[in-house]
Amino acid sequence: MPGYNHSIVVLAALAASIVSAPGTASAASARVKVHRTARVARAPHACAKAPVEVVAGTESATFSLARCDGSAVPAGVDQLSLLARPGSAPKPKDPLAALAKVHGADLAPGVRRIDARLVERLELVVDHFRKDGQPAKVLLVSGYRPRSSGSYHSRGRALDFRVEGVDSEALVAFCKTLPDTGCGYYPKSLFVHMDAREPGTGHVAWIDASGPGETPKYVTAWPPPADPSAAAAKLPALPTGEHSSGEAPDPAKPGHSSEAKYL
Repeated sequence: MPGYNHSIVVLAALAASIVSAPGTASAASARVKVHRTARVARAPHACAKAPVEVVAGTESATFSLARCDGSAVPAGVDQLSLLARPGSAPKPKDPLAALAKVHGADLAPGVRRIDARLVERLELVVDHFRKDGQPAKVLLVSGYRPRSSGSYHSRGRALDFRVEGVDSEALVAFCKTLPDTGCGYYPKSLFVHMDAREPGTGHVAWIDASGPGETPKYVTAWPPPADPSAAAAKLPALPTGEHSSGEAPDPAKPGHSSEAKYL
């Protein structure tokens, strides 16, 4: 009965292979899952846009302001906040990584965190004027000013700045394309004011022809027209209230007429 015994052996081997097949498939599946999980774990961090050199007085730093999707990089917000601090606030001794662990509006004593929406707007400006092969440089004139009552500067939501190699008139023209943004043109002071306003506020822009340290002098056009009286006739009366910071008053602040928006 050799043939009979051989058949039994073959059937037994076939049964064993059928029983072991599910386990083998499960093991293979597990290896695939582990492999896929490992690849996900090694996924790169969200990309960031090209670094920008920001100069404020004698201090400077080069860092990314925003991610590739346009959202502000938290470390970039903190670094810009250090540079935009008022002159009365000393530079913190703690490294930026330690300061980043501090939550809230203030990064350090006297140092207000710049609004992330303003940082995102600054990145849009930089992107628009960036030249291939050349690093972008932003020159900060003023940032957080706690004593400028009624000003967006007092809330860390405004910057006065220049972009190296860019004419201020072109800079403010682009600023005026951004929604819910305040844009101030200061032709005699060689900087542009930009602030982040609440969604739905609309566009607000003005021209201040005063020089450094002078009382604000709002005009409707620059250069001034040949007949100064014609421009003065079109300009609404200046509202009362606090706007000594050299910028247009905040329409959202009580006591300021919403009609006093300089265009």
